[in-house]
Amino acid sequence: MRRHPIAFLTSLFFLALGQTASAQQIIGTQDDKALRADSVFRAFDRSDSPGCVLGVYQDGTIRYGRGYGMASLEHGIALSPRSVLDVGSISKQFTAIAMLILQQDGKLSLEDPIRKIFPEMPPYADGVTWRRALSQTSGLRDLWTLWGQTGRTFAGDTVDALHIITRSAETNYPPGERYLYTNSGWILAAQAVYRLTGKTLAQFAEERIFGPLGMRDTRFLVDRAAVIPNLAESYSPREKGFRDQRNNYDGAIMGAGGIHTTVEDFTRWLNNYDAALVGGRDVITTMTTATRLTDGSPALAGPTQAYAIGLLVGTVRGLRTVSHGGSWAGFRGQFYRFPDQRFAVATFCNLATSAPDSLAQKVAAIYLGDQMQPDSAGAWTEALVNAPRVEVPEATIRGLAGVWRNVKRGEVRRTRLKGDTLISDATPPITLVPLGAGRFRLERGTEVRFEGDGAAASKMVIRTATANPVTYTRADTVALDPAKMAEYAGDYRNDEVEATHTWKIEKNQLVIYSGYRRLGVLEPSYPDGFTVDGSVVDVARDQKGRIIGYAVESGRVRHLKFTRVE
Repeated sequence: MRRHPIAFLTSLFFLALGQTASAQQIIGTQDDKALRADSVFRAFDRSDSPGCVLGVYQDGTIRYGRGYGMASLEHGIALSPRSVLDVGSISKQFTAIAMLILQQDGKLSLEDPIRKIFPEMPPYADGVTWRRALSQTSGLRDLWTLWGQTGRTFAGDTVDALHIITRSAETNYPPGERYLYTNSGWILAAQAVYRLTGKTLAQFAEERIFGPLGMRDTRFLVDRAAVIPNLAESYSPREKGFRDQRNNYDGAIMGAGGIHTTVEDFTRWLNNYDAALVGGRDVITTMTTATRLTDGSPALAGPTQAYAIGLLVGTVRGLRTVSHGGSWAGFRGQFYRFPDQRFAVATFCNLATSAPDSLAQKVAAIYLGDQMQPDSAGAWTEALVNAPRVEVPEATIRGLAGVWRNVKRGEVRRTRLKGDTLISDATPPITLVPLGAGRFRLERGTEVRFEGDGAAASKMVIRTATANPVTYTRADTVALDPAKMAEYAGDYRNDEVEATHTWKIEKNQLVIYSGYRRLGVLEPSYPDGFTVDGSVVDVARDQKGRIIGYAVESGRVRHLKFTRVE
């Protein structure tokens, strides 16, 4: 265990007030802005709730760090700046710098095809470079979505992960054509480090990144049974209280995730973006430069954000930012770095419903608000939340129930009637609050707008303040009687994921199984189209109209084809 003095530690003391978590450790000065930041986390600042840890950074040091809530409800341990949390996909930047260090060492190039290291992949991998794999523009299908189609329990090892990724028969789209988030390239990158150096990514990162930066409390998780001092548990809410939401995987997610760190240790990593002690200035520049698609446009991940190499670059209220979020089990995390202000904020949480992105932006506004442009996104959201309910004729509401499809994204949304109320197809269902003129409030911060009146509405547009609007077109709905259902019943095979799906009729519903595991109910959505557990299933027929198979469209996995077994 390495020991390094913390020159920037200005004060250390404990709080025990009211229902706040006892023995809360604070780093830095609790000035007026820090107290305002505390108020952002008021809902978590209890001894009976998981919560978040905040880090506020200025000029390479931690200006303010504090925990809100509990690291362990079972043992009564409070969160603190020294609590170790899983930061999920925030890990990707560490994998990225490892690969760029190997490029400096002459062991690879970002322009190399991934098949140079993974010859077992299909020929399409000759067109997927490491630059594409590390910028979410590769088109590689996502491991976790692929695995969800198998019906099998994931063993949690790298062999299992690579077996699924390397057997995938095609990409979601031509590499470089667009941005679509996927974890598969990062898992390949972790294995590439091992194939090129003989060291695991965890070992390589310790020697070339964490050690040189003095990050004594940061590691890639290799063994989930390992004892890690100050490790926080992760939780999700349930009807009364909380339940443990444990991580069941370790080495298999290394690269895509797996980093465990503290907001205190994260200071040293953030400082490297300015000091460039590890990697050097050229590597930092590469990591923080937006990736270009094959048409020359930036790989946009949102209205003001583009993907670089393991990071998002863009703006928040007019200020340049470098950022990334992460989630795994019940852990959630987000950080924003404002390079021109030499300022950063990180929020690491151990509660699945914590929304660290919003929390981090609110804290950033407390410290940098006088330099920011007006909060147009916040104003839009506030206006939406406060918009009064407008009574809409029941006939109009009834006409808006139906199925809405976005073919490009492979998504289907459904609106239904519950009494005289329009609800979404979420679990549990969410009420659409009418605001007039075809506008509805789906939930806090989400607007649903219908183009056309009632049954004449042809499009549904979903919008939030921080994402591009998504348009869905009305699909012709269909109902299946038992005789028509029987046409679909049978076995379907996909050799990529080595799974056979069986469609059965149970209680007047089509149900899909993989082996003995029930995957869900196939709900008819449009002619030869179904939805099941968030995925879209498009049935294929031959020229004689006979069913020959189907394709699964599931967000991060497109065109996964199953063939009917005769």
